[in-house]
Amino acid sequence: MNSNQKKTSLLIILCLLAALAIPLSIRVLPRPGRTHRIDLEAVRYGYSPAKIIVNRGDSVIFKPTSKDVTHGFYLDGYPVEFIIKQQGIAYQKYTWEDEKGNLKTDWDKVSEIEFVADKPGKFTFRCTQVCGNLHPFMTGELIVRPNSLYHVAVSLSVWIVLSLLLWFRQDLKPKHGRGKKINLMESIPGLKWMVKRRSLQFMLLFPGFIIFYLFIISSLWGTPVGNRNITIIIVWILWWFALKAVFVPLGGRLWCMICPLPAPAEWISRRSLTAVRFIQKPIRGLHHRFIGLQKDWPEKIRNMWLQNIIFMLMISFGIILITRPVATAILFLAILAATLFLVLFFRHRVFCLYLCPVGGFLGNYSMASVTAIRAVDPEVCHKHRDKCCLSGGPGGWACPWDQYIGEMNRNNYCGFCTECIKSCPKDNVGIFLRPFGSDRMLKGYDEMYNVIIMLVVAIAFSITMLGPYGFVKEAANVTESRQMLSFLIYLAVLWGAALVVFPGLFILTTKGARRLTGNLINGKDLTLRLSYILIPLGIFAWIAFSLPSVMVNYNYILIVLSDPLGLGWNLFGTADAPFNPFYPEWIPVIQGVILLTGLYLGISRGYHGLENIVQNPFLRVKALILPSLFALFVVNILLKLYMG
Repeated sequence: MNSNQKKTSLLIILCLLAALAIPLSIRVLPRPGRTHRIDLEAVRYGYSPAKIIVNRGDSVIFKPTSKDVTHGFYLDGYPVEFIIKQQGIAYQKYTWEDEKGNLKTDWDKVSEIEFVADKPGKFTFRCTQVCGNLHPFMTGELIVRPNSLYHVAVSLSVWIVLSLLLWFRQDLKPKHGRGKKINLMESIPGLKWMVKRRSLQFMLLFPGFIIFYLFIISSLWGTPVGNRNITIIIVWILWWFALKAVFVPLGGRLWCMICPLPAPAEWISRRSLTAVRFIQKPIRGLHHRFIGLQKDWPEKIRNMWLQNIIFMLMISFGIILITRPVATAILFLAILAATLFLVLFFRHRVFCLYLCPVGGFLGNYSMASVTAIRAVDPEVCHKHRDKCCLSGGPGGWACPWDQYIGEMNRNNYCGFCTECIKSCPKDNVGIFLRPFGSDRMLKGYDEMYNVIIMLVVAIAFSITMLGPYGFVKEAANVTESRQMLSFLIYLAVLWGAALVVFPGLFILTTKGARRLTGNLINGKDLTLRLSYILIPLGIFAWIAFSLPSVMVNYNYILIVLSDPLGLGWNLFGTADAPFNPFYPEWIPVIQGVILLTGLYLGISRGYHGLENIVQNPFLRVKALILPSLFALFVVNILLKLYMG
């Protein structure tokens, strides 16, 4: 470490101390105690007031009433829980010990509930009584000042950006490499043998295939109450969280390998479940005979634009989709029908490649994955005349994603099906473990728009589903509220933000970045390189958004496992699992840490992504300033929603 680096390190440490000291000093400022008497009204699907702000040490007295049906009130981090009925009647929960020391609970009829707000921070209060379709999203907020943790998170977000820019100013040699890669098929005994088995994908896929059709049955004939239907709980709570937090970061598009939706079309097209139907003389370059016309997908729409539009259409009805089992069933059946129809005309998995609303962001986010299927030695691929990964071989089908492994340098369109591993006669394909964020180049504005859309939707869902704003929930919940004008305004804001405002702001930052670098770099190349910053940030933003669903509503998983159709069954004795969130008071802190991690990874990986087009490290830093501020802006919107 040279002298400049030592000085920079010292400056970064001093900035960190300042970032921690300033907001924490607010905690010691004296705050006068007072009493707040609050008339708390509960109505589908919100509370009034929705946001309550008090000082630490203040007394809070609730006088609750319901304006429609019975509601509940559970305050994260405080022993405050009661049931709210009409005409100002409430039942407060209290605990006591019996003679044997066992903890018991009971309810007292009360008209007022009082407690002391002695813990600073932001705390969510939630409805505990099923009151309708949007019951899981009926929340309010109690902010106890000084909210020091929020201010610390904001300070740290600024410090992360500042410290990275300061550190990258050092005259370091570019690191064009992607870090060390480990071929897991050579490092893990038995993995190569397992991956080469024809039955592997089918064995992994078939259980999910059966469950998928059971979910359709449950959606159509089970209870219409979303939080009591196994389809809604498993798909939109458990699977959605696992997709963002596990599948994508660790396995890229691994989910595509076991997705049950396109499987029937692929089986029909191949006329086989597992076996390879190899023919010696190729037909249109393929050593396999498929059902259908086997036409190529039109060149002009071989991109993500259709996926972006379909995703936005799906998200427009997102709150309906994730709370109505029938809506989820319709979506599944529509996708199934589309795959079966398209396979009659087109070769390859064209639905997955160009139409699947989930496939777009899976492709972009998989660029950051720590695993990748790649050629062990690309030169071997180039010298080999028969491109078996594209045309197929006796051991494996032609790549259903139409990818040539010898030139594949991104995860975007690799479905992790492992057919290239099975078909390669040179044994030249491996599964590699690599650093997070190794693929750092987007190739078109369609991909850039996709990552921006995903960020905007994460913000929109955080406001709509996690926020205390009942009027927003009513606007989005048009099939129940019947407020068409409010719904259209909601759509206009959502689509405008996703397709105009945020993309426009980001493009302005990249234009400014180009000016700061002296207009020496191609504008499109610079914009696409810088947009990679938003991929790690987007992944972690979605993890932060999905976290409360699991930590708060995990009891729903236990309930639906015992009673999947909501018909009063109790198969495993968990149908009456109580509402007992898992350390909900820690959710904002964990969300803050997740967002700050995404900010750090986004900016740091974005900087290294510029190395191939900007050789001078000082110019790279100048190019990074404005996009980093854009990322900081997005993170602070989410920090405000989650912690502020």
